[in-house]
Amino acid sequence: MATVAETPRENSPETPPPPKPPAGWAPDRRFLILAIVVDAVALTLAYVAVTIPIAGPKLTPEEANRHWPVALAGVLIVVLGVILVIVVTVRRPAREAEPLPPEVPGARLARWPRTLGFERTSRSTIKLAAAISILTVPLSLALQAPPALAWLLLLAPWIPLVTLEVRWKYGRYGVFACFAALGLLQLLHMVEHSVQIGQLVQTEGDLGRSHGIFGQLDFELVHFVTDTILWIGLGLLITIVRNRNVWLWVAFAAASMHEVEHLYLFWLNLFDNNMYLSGGFNGIMGNQGMIGSPLDRPYMHYAYNLIVFVPMLIAIWDDARRMDRLHPAPEQPPPDRTEVPA
Repeated sequence: MATVAETPRENSPETPPPPKPPAGWAPDRRFLILAIVVDAVALTLAYVAVTIPIAGPKLTPEEANRHWPVALAGVLIVVLGVILVIVVTVRRPAREAEPLPPEVPGARLARWPRTLGFERTSRSTIKLAAAISILTVPLSLALQAPPALAWLLLLAPWIPLVTLEVRWKYGRYGVFACFAALGLLQLLHMVEHSVQIGQLVQTEGDLGRSHGIFGQLDFELVHFVTDTILWIGLGLLITIVRNRNVWLWVAFAAASMHEVEHLYLFWLNLFDNNMYLSGGFNGIMGNQGMIGSPLDRPYMHYAYNLIVFVPMLIAIWDDARRMDRLHPAPEQPPPDRTEVPA
């Protein structure tokens, strides 16, 4: 009687396959692409700054250093703020971190974190908002709407959707929703600065005709308030998430340097407006400012916002991956099937 040969035990489906040997070091594609993009932006900014200088009044070194005690006071204020964040973060009772579920062997992460997309809003609503947003472009062109109005019409269909989504995410993910909303606001801020750089290229450095999309809001009070909110917001986030995300510390450090600049500029615009208009608007690190650099003010502040935005983007992305694992998407129920008797 013939016997059937038994399948070897190691090939049994119950036995996991042997682990693969390490494939060696390989660069992280995400950071590699991000580094290439940042380098390209930095090189473009340097080229524009060299070839298209800003036309405007400049201070002599003696005039630029007239209010150095104010700049020093700004440094001390920011340093005290950073120390406060560090002390609160260190002394705050450490909450036991919620354990992450084990990774599924062989499972691939989604290219875009689920928690950074629309989860509460239906696809049909998103498509409708996109269609309305696109239709506003020819309407704005036909009506010759000013840039600010055209930009508001483009964003208007998304404002209620994003507001409701952030509110829902806050109830589900907590402070991560505030973190993502802060990153979205910084993205819009980068758009504004990018448009201003494009206008400077188009007008060959005429700052009087290069105020971004919302030119009516291009004054020191608005810059001071928005950048201070960003600085304080990043500091508060650090005290909450503690040492969970090192990129958040990098963004906070860059925002702290930016805050020193705006503290000085806001004081100068308020208490010595003549000096401000005579070239003091270049601030501390702008070309022929108190310390100075090769970059005129618009290019310098674009660089400030870039070195804040990039680490923020990485920090939000990493935290979104963490949220995806802590809060997996609910499984879709199987479709109802009514059994028909034979």
